[in-house]
Amino acid sequence: MDSLFGVSLTSILSGLMLVTSLIIALLIYIGWRHRLLLSMGFRNVIRRKTQTTLIVIGLMLSTLIISAAFATGDTVAYSVTNGTYWGFGNVDVIGEVKRDSPERIQQKHVEQVRQHFASNENVDGVTGTVKAYAPAINLDQLLSSPQAVLVGIDDLSFEAFGPLLSVSGCEELNTNALENINCQLDIKNLEKNEVYVTNLLAEEIQISKNETIRIYIENSPYDFKVKDIIHDNNIVSHFSNDGGWGGVVTNIESSRSILKNPLRVDEILISAQGGVRGTLDLIPGIENDFKELIKKNDLPIRTAQNKSEAIDFAELIGSIFVTFFLIFGLFSIAAGIMLIFLTFVLLAAERKAEMGMARAIGMNRLQLTFAFIAEGMTYNIVSAFIGAALGLGVSYALLQILESLVFDDFGLELSFHFNWTGFFVAYLLGIVVTFITVALASWRSANINIVRAIRDIPEPDLLKSKDTSFSGLIAATGASIWYLIWFVLVSLGAVLVFFGFIYGLTTYGASLLAGIVISAFYIWGVTHINHKKSKLLILWWISFNIIAFITWLLLRTKQWASNHQNTGGWALLMLLIGCIAVYWGGWISQQAFAYTAGMTLAIFSIAMMAVHFKAQARLTFTIASIITLWYWLLPLPFSLFIEEATTSGTAEVWQDPVNALFKLFGLGHADISGNIEMFFVSGICITAASTLFVIFNADILVRVAGFFQPILGGITPAVRTAISYPLASKFRTGMTLSMFTLVVFSLVVMATLNYNFTQLFTGEDAQGGFDIQIIANKNNSLPDLRTELINQGYDLDTEIRSIGKLQSHQFKMRPTEKINDKFKRYQVSGIDSDFIDNADFPLSTFAKGYSSDQSVMSALKNNNNFALGNPQIFIRDDGGFGPPPEGLQIEGSITELQETPWEPIAVTFKVADESEEQIFYIIGFVESPIISGTVPQWNSLFINYEAFSEMHKNNYPDSYFLVTNQHDVENTVRIANDIERSLINKGVQAISLSQKIQESASTSNAFSSLFQGFMSLGLIVGVAALGVIAFRTVTERRQQIGMLRAIGYSRKLIAFSFFLESSFIALTGIILGVSLGAALGYNLMTSPDFTDGTDIDVVIPWTRVLIVVGIAYLASAIMTILPARSASKVPVAEALRYE
Repeated sequence: MDSLFGVSLTSILSGLMLVTSLIIALLIYIGWRHRLLLSMGFRNVIRRKTQTTLIVIGLMLSTLIISAAFATGDTVAYSVTNGTYWGFGNVDVIGEVKRDSPERIQQKHVEQVRQHFASNENVDGVTGTVKAYAPAINLDQLLSSPQAVLVGIDDLSFEAFGPLLSVSGCEELNTNALENINCQLDIKNLEKNEVYVTNLLAEEIQISKNETIRIYIENSPYDFKVKDIIHDNNIVSHFSNDGGWGGVVTNIESSRSILKNPLRVDEILISAQGGVRGTLDLIPGIENDFKELIKKNDLPIRTAQNKSEAIDFAELIGSIFVTFFLIFGLFSIAAGIMLIFLTFVLLAAERKAEMGMARAIGMNRLQLTFAFIAEGMTYNIVSAFIGAALGLGVSYALLQILESLVFDDFGLELSFHFNWTGFFVAYLLGIVVTFITVALASWRSANINIVRAIRDIPEPDLLKSKDTSFSGLIAATGASIWYLIWFVLVSLGAVLVFFGFIYGLTTYGASLLAGIVISAFYIWGVTHINHKKSKLLILWWISFNIIAFITWLLLRTKQWASNHQNTGGWALLMLLIGCIAVYWGGWISQQAFAYTAGMTLAIFSIAMMAVHFKAQARLTFTIASIITLWYWLLPLPFSLFIEEATTSGTAEVWQDPVNALFKLFGLGHADISGNIEMFFVSGICITAASTLFVIFNADILVRVAGFFQPILGGITPAVRTAISYPLASKFRTGMTLSMFTLVVFSLVVMATLNYNFTQLFTGEDAQGGFDIQIIANKNNSLPDLRTELINQGYDLDTEIRSIGKLQSHQFKMRPTEKINDKFKRYQVSGIDSDFIDNADFPLSTFAKGYSSDQSVMSALKNNNNFALGNPQIFIRDDGGFGPPPEGLQIEGSITELQETPWEPIAVTFKVADESEEQIFYIIGFVESPIISGTVPQWNSLFINYEAFSEMHKNNYPDSYFLVTNQHDVENTVRIANDIERSLINKGVQAISLSQKIQESASTSNAFSSLFQGFMSLGLIVGVAALGVIAFRTVTERRQQIGMLRAIGYSRKLIAFSFFLESSFIALTGIILGVSLGAALGYNLMTSPDFTDGTDIDVVIPWTRVLIVVGIAYLASAIMTILPARSASKVPVAEALRYE
């Protein structure tokens, strides 16, 4: 994998190396100018080894997740890319017959293409091949495959495409195989009755060398002797999303003789100079030349695929895996960042008196910050490397699961692979992220009052301000803007240097050098701005002009800003930013991210403003957190008892009351939309609100414990202290609580969505009312399945109740009203009366004049101009993954149609030969998620079979759908196998739909469990945080422990109190995460926009959720046992004398 989010990994690594170099330079500076500070930081690292271990474990997790994501993407991209290279071999461009072309490709066309490229030095070969699909039987073992590929190779022109490779000569495909004489087979060596069989087909029917294989073409048998087993590739096999079909390979003349077409060609292959891997740069030019030849001579050929595009797609797959793992790991990364911040807050609290004395004897705040940075970077460098290394191990384990559950079905063998670029990107990214967090935490910790620190006096309430006048509020807002402008200037400088370095790679470092010189000159000017006699300063003013003036103004007003800053100013600034974000997201860009985040910011800024004006903090933030949770969890609780709260057309009033209010005055905004980023935003906002609610109200539990004293008995004091002590340190408790809540919340939401979608896609409704699908082989026509089964002696009446037939084709069409739109292809399926009568396709909406699903299906059956649509035909946001769809899409959405009655939608078709046009009217839409995932042909526009036959002259069905008398999986599998054996000469595939759905459900559940397991890594952060807090608490409260023991607390009660203290935090976080995650999951699954109008009976997978959170709580309990026991063993007299 060479890029991420469209940016080269090399460029990302280069930028990170620059940032890391600056960090190391800072450490060198600290060691050079302040060696004592460096020594202080190192001393603290080795002083408490247990605490250091916990800190390293917590700090390494973010790097581990990033490293695992990169290694997973590297392996998938490498394996798919490697398989693609060997699948194409020396073939670089493939041409096949145009869709709907009345003329077929013939040998004369191959000669025309070969002659055209004869003078092109970049092309070393052109050949034609024959491909026909047919059933194959191992006559010795009586094993069969309903779908194999008969491949005819032109032995006169195949030399440039490399030899066929024997499986017995070389088991693995690599460069050595091409040079190994024992691997190479020549098509010229085949006798008339001999064939090569590919490994995929050989394994399926268990055939070996010298055994006899039979194929059926046009219902006639042909027997061959197997000369050897060869490796599969795109020339001799067929690969698709559903898997692959092996090949029976012979020379082209034999295949043409069997197919009774002496000039037949199905594919034209072009090979470029450069072998298997060295042709990618040449392919675009060759393909364009090929297309020009086709257009100029009106050849019945189109370019089907080329190696370059296939390799790009393989790398895209790897990038998607990295993206998904990074996105799903964001919660764990966020929890890891919070743990880093919390760790240094705890370290600062532990050394508060020490820091106060250091400040008292002359150490300034910057020096104190340097000491913390030195300590933090010692943890950082070690933990980041361990995390990056362990990430490879986690990736390896994930890939073993992926290979067995997913990739084996596609015939892809994963080879674990990582490139050092990705590894070092993960390592350096971990260092940079941790450094930024450490620097912020260090700056906060160093910003102390000397007297308060030495005397261990609590810090004043930052939310309350002395000056609450209106003029004071305006001044405070100006001071906040002062800090914000500095932040913007520093950020702009960092961005310019970063991109200067990246672009420096293409300018031989010139842009980097320029960026460094400009930045250095600016910093020099800032430090010398008051030296009026400096001539160089005049150049600085001229060079930076506006920026210089802003900098001068900021420096001149530094003391003023410091004197006037307070919470009220920040609150007003946050309110302005929040309102701007709401307006921009709702009324300008229709972005849910800005709209909802801005609304949340505005709510909390109003609460901060109220506290600034002397309102009670507890009441204010309780109300703000309740409003925020209510806003994010709408339409709950109304949707539980008011149906209109989730019904399209009325749901907006319940889901977005702000817009509903503005609409009363005609000022409402258009519909807003969001993608996967809303998952992360909702988690952060809901977690913050719920944590504040608990922190400000948990002391109620202390009073509640008093009422239960008769029940709790002697442990009542322990319960009270277990709740009271965490609330005495609201910040650290809130941070730890947030970590647990955030990760558990994300796990519950994902588990709920995955479980319900799996049930939706793989439930009984997904069968569409049918039990078995029979797929016909196009080279062995099957005009009537019922007649053919009876002719074969199959007991039809005993096993089969009904048979419906379906035929599909990609027709060109456009919305009738859009007369200027181009015709685009869309899949259309013709279904006969038996299919319609038995189909159980739930409809999400239907047009005016129809009162039920049955009335729509009846109209479809009896009218040749009616169609049944699929919601996938509507224009939709693809979420940023991949290019926009090329097929037909019409404006609107299924939810819009559900809101108000609608007229039938007219769509104009071109018949198969495009000789005329015909209008169809869509009168209803199926519930897409239910039926579209089972059978690809059901993701279509349905019309009746008679209408389909009028537009498409090939009247042989693609598939038959059977309703059996016995519907269980075991019997449908048995019947499908019996039908396949009975019609083996026809090459049909018989598929039990219930078995297919079960297998899909199993794969989906495994994939969901894999992602949830990856996300569960964040729980390690919460457990580590509890451990850090528990060990720190024993040291911090040593004297208090002695006092408790002195007034009568037993050792067991002390240990139990500490254990309950950690359990209170863990259980509260788990309860919040589970309840809020279940609520949001319920909202999403009952939202018409989220489910494409499908009505879902939402189920929370409590068993899976309870197992995960149970393991998390057990781990946190184990982590707190050691510090709890340590606290209980503190000697009373020694603890009372402790200072």
